[in-house]
Amino acid sequence: MEEFVARFNNLARLIDQPSVLVDRRGTVVLASQGAFELLGHHIAGQSFDGFIRHPDFVAALQMALTQDQQTDLLYTRMEQVPRQFEIRLAPFDKNHVFIALIDKTLERSVERIQSEFVANVSHELRSPLTSLSGFIETLMGPAADDKQAQEKFFPIMQSEATRMQRLIDGLLSLSRFEAEAHRPPTDAVDLRAIIDEVVAIKSHMADGRNIQIAVTSEWEDATQTPLVRGDRDELLEVFHNLLENAVKYSNEGSDVVFALSQGRDLAGATQDDRIRVQVTNTGPTIASQHISRLTERFYRIDEGRSRSMGGSGLGLAIVKHILNRHRGRLRITSENQQTCVSVTLPTER
Repeated sequence: MEEFVARFNNLARLIDQPSVLVDRRGTVVLASQGAFELLGHHIAGQSFDGFIRHPDFVAALQMALTQDQQTDLLYTRMEQVPRQFEIRLAPFDKNHVFIALIDKTLERSVERIQSEFVANVSHELRSPLTSLSGFIETLMGPAADDKQAQEKFFPIMQSEATRMQRLIDGLLSLSRFEAEAHRPPTDAVDLRAIIDEVVAIKSHMADGRNIQIAVTSEWEDATQTPLVRGDRDELLEVFHNLLENAVKYSNEGSDVVFALSQGRDLAGATQDDRIRVQVTNTGPTIASQHISRLTERFYRIDEGRSRSMGGSGLGLAIVKHILNRHRGRLRITSENQQTCVSVTLPTER
């Protein structure tokens, strides 16, 4: 028996992927640490098909046992961030089958992201490139010596070039966050310190519109605020985007409020293992038909106003993908000229 177990362990280490060994009935006999982390320790002694629920699993198991044949199955594990696996079944001996779960999530994500990136860039850059081409043609032709035309067109050209740079930077960031969504961060992060830093950075923008930014908390002492599991730079990006939007779309002279509290589920019950940050501003109410689409890339309620304010239409899409990676939640409500964006994150245990 020791030799049997050692053989499985050596093979699992060599493959370096979540691995299990099942008997003729598909019952898990042995499992690697990676398999336990992925599927849970309760898989031991249970039917493996009950955890992957693949329609071709039983047939693939029989082919390995009776025909000495390897079979590959594609399997999507439905979590907050879906993960794609290739399940590889191969004979181990006449009574057992070795199964490896090879994570293909990053590979598949990169393929899809590359395709989407090219499509988005070609679509969104067409308009500013056309404008720049027209201005350059005019300045090289009929307006070559027209100083008044140059003074008019050069600032517009600079604005269009800056807009293209924002689009490219935003798409690159979005692609990076989306590709890493299946790998949740593990660092312990001080969320209150992040919010204080974002408020300090954006205070000049708020001052320009006579907007006051306030931070309230259930925890009287900032040091008592629970730490969250996350990536500090990515969470800075989240609250940078949310505060910038809140200030941009607030009425002049109004307030923007950050409120920190214990997490709540959809029924309103407290969650001790979660922390919630609500960003509330006073401004135009967002119609209900727009709420569910705000995190779509390039979706703008008022395209002209958004672009005039320097918006790329990618900010909330980036926020959504960062929060997916953090296994967090995003909720947006808007009524009676009050818009509240609620972010819920898991705390560090």
